[in-house]
Amino acid sequence: MRVISVINDGLLQATNALLEMTIGEYLDIGLRILHNNKYQRKRVSRSSSVYSLLNEDMKKLCSIPTIVLAFTDEAQGIHLQEDMSAEELMRCLNSDSLIILDGLQRTYTMKDVNSDLLFPEEDKRRFREHTIRIEVYCGLSKTGVLYRMLTLNTGQTPMSKRHEIEILYSSYRERNLDGISFNTQVDTNNEPGIDVYDFDNAIEGFNSFLESDESPMDRFDILDVIQRMEKITEDNYQKDLFEYYINSYNSLAHHIYEQTNHWVISSEEKRDLGSIYAKDIPAFFNKAQTMSAFGAALGKILWDKSDRGFGNISDRIKNVRFSGIPNEAILMMQKMLKVVREGAKKIGVSQRLYLKFFFLNLLTEGSETYLLVESSIDKAKIDYDHAIIIQPRKESLFD
Repeated sequence: MRVISVINDGLLQATNALLEMTIGEYLDIGLRILHNNKYQRKRVSRSSSVYSLLNEDMKKLCSIPTIVLAFTDEAQGIHLQEDMSAEELMRCLNSDSLIILDGLQRTYTMKDVNSDLLFPEEDKRRFREHTIRIEVYCGLSKTGVLYRMLTLNTGQTPMSKRHEIEILYSSYRERNLDGISFNTQVDTNNEPGIDVYDFDNAIEGFNSFLESDESPMDRFDILDVIQRMEKITEDNYQKDLFEYYINSYNSLAHHIYEQTNHWVISSEEKRDLGSIYAKDIPAFFNKAQTMSAFGAALGKILWDKSDRGFGNISDRIKNVRFSGIPNEAILMMQKMLKVVREGAKKIGVSQRLYLKFFFLNLLTEGSETYLLVESSIDKAKIDYDHAIIIQPRKESLFD
């Protein structure tokens, strides 16, 4: 084990050390830190054709891409140098603050090869003595860790858009959210619904709120966020806005849930409708389309400075009401969404647009359907039909 070179990373204000070590030496380190990085994905299935092939290639002592490790904030005092002895180097790498940035699946594959009972012992010895290269970052901030995880995401199984979003906005989950929790791709433990939202859906809704635009985030949006990473992850003002957005949304979800007496679609209603948007109120409010539509509507209301919406949205939500039987209104909404679906080129995009008009009509002070659910459902369809002919100018809360 030895340090080959140490260079500075001017962007991240950190150093990067290139090491050579045997697979056996790496496994002594890698297996101990497998679960240190809470942002990492779960293990890819062993049956994956890519990693099954890598398993066989490693037995033939193939050269693998460099594995990238990093010391977290807790180990800011650790610095690797070219003249370090193997013993000094191993002492540093035994730190509990060491994490895997890139190479988790390769580490699991090496572990499998090393524990393969059918792999001959002499071949296994040569495998453990085979040299690989490791990069180690020292002095990375939390933002630097997230940035490097995303920019290194070029392996055989790239991260999903959902996981990239969750990594970028991970610090937003730490806000004071009045009992609201989030599911992520790494640790999805709770049934999604009111008070429990899929985190990527919440962030898409928040992005719609900032941009007053219900369109889904794509990888170009994520690239833009990466380029302004320090601001987006550390700006407390935007975190406050996220807290405002998600608390407002959850308040409306609770209000509708109570007003409809915890509505759930019956088997007969489901049979009559055929395709449905949501089976119950929690499912309705956990959909990305609903969260983005609400965000876009809320952003547009606040963008209109004459509306004074920032201070009194919570009061408006408390006064939202049904003029008739609430459950019949929810079924009417389902039918409208079915009509939208059947005439849509892109279903999710069209549903977002319709629902944005619903929330706008419902919550915009002075509108003829203000606070009236049934009237807002009907008026949203009229607005939607007009909008697919004449697209409105995109407006932003921060224009």
